[in-house]
Amino acid sequence: MKIQDVPKQAFNAEPTPIPMKSVPDWDALYSVLMDEAFIVLEADKFRVTRHGVQEAVNVKNFNNYVRITKRRQLLTKRISDTRWVCVLS
Repeated sequence: MKIQDVPKQAFNAEPTPIPMKSVPDWDALYSVLMDEAFIVLEADKFRVTRHGVQEAVNVKNFNNYVRITKRRQLLTKRISDTRWVCVLS
């Protein structure tokens, strides 16, 4: 690209913010679970499975992390519309 190819507005424009994505630290949450014996998770995103069941994305992801990575069984129970309690078996 040559300098004459740059749009004139680019010289005075504000910089474009770079989109950032935050990722949950499941290992830190697992450590809290080990210390406290249980945790309560608040659901912020829901999805509907192909069977029509509503599930919380973050609870499902943490459950998968514990079962696959840590090779432990995680028991979860819904205690309100948006809250789940998680316990290791």
